[in-house]
Amino acid sequence: MNKTYRYSLLSVLSVICVLGLWWAASIWNASLAGPVDTIERFGRLIGHPIMGVPLWMHVWASVRRIFVSFVAACVVGVSLGIAFGIFPTFKRIMWPVFSVIRPIPPLAWIPIVVLWVGIMGDTSKDIIIFIGIVMAIVINTQEGIRQTDDLLLKAGKLLGANKWQMLTEITLPSSIPAIFAGMKTGLSTGWMSLVAAEMIAAKEGIGFLINQSMKNSSDTALDFIGIILVALCSAVFTLLLNAIERKVCLWSKMRAK
Repeated sequence: MNKTYRYSLLSVLSVICVLGLWWAASIWNASLAGPVDTIERFGRLIGHPIMGVPLWMHVWASVRRIFVSFVAACVVGVSLGIAFGIFPTFKRIMWPVFSVIRPIPPLAWIPIVVLWVGIMGDTSKDIIIFIGIVMAIVINTQEGIRQTDDLLLKAGKLLGANKWQMLTEITLPSSIPAIFAGMKTGLSTGWMSLVAAEMIAAKEGIGFLINQSMKNSSDTALDFIGIILVALCSAVFTLLLNAIERKVCLWSKMRAK
């Protein structure tokens, strides 16, 4: 049995184990929907959408909000991380402020953001998700910049590279793995922020579906549908990021071989 087949088999077995534990928990607690109940509820949800909004529109609303916030967080986060990494004076001035804001949970900003931009529309949700994603990108980017190999920097200086060339041809390329790690970490936090924001201030989205399940304590199947949808969407985003990272970090592919 080759290694790839063995790993695939173990992955399938882990999924079966999770489904088995879920089924056992539903037997032990009758109020908890099991896998079969969730599948049946999914079929009813397709045929009878909540508030007349099809399921795909709820998924699309969440994916759209994540995508917009993620792109904005990447632009701001990478820019700030680079500034913290290459401008010591800027870091001395702004890092204390960033360090104070960073530990604040994104959900704590919801009342302020809602009062600031209103509850209607996507702006309030986008800001909350943005806050959840951007912090990890800033930290990982500046750490990647800071940990650039001194030998590479010395080699660049000996070859006569200017500051711009040092940044674009040495520092940034060596920081790409750390930047992508920050993106993946931020994306996970972003999904948590999305669900919370949609549960509080949305009329469509996966978080809205989960909130609807809370209004009826017996509809735990709808809650599981929301959880599974978040997991699947998050997995797709992560796979896309991994694919982009492999294309950008060609040396990582060579090391894997």
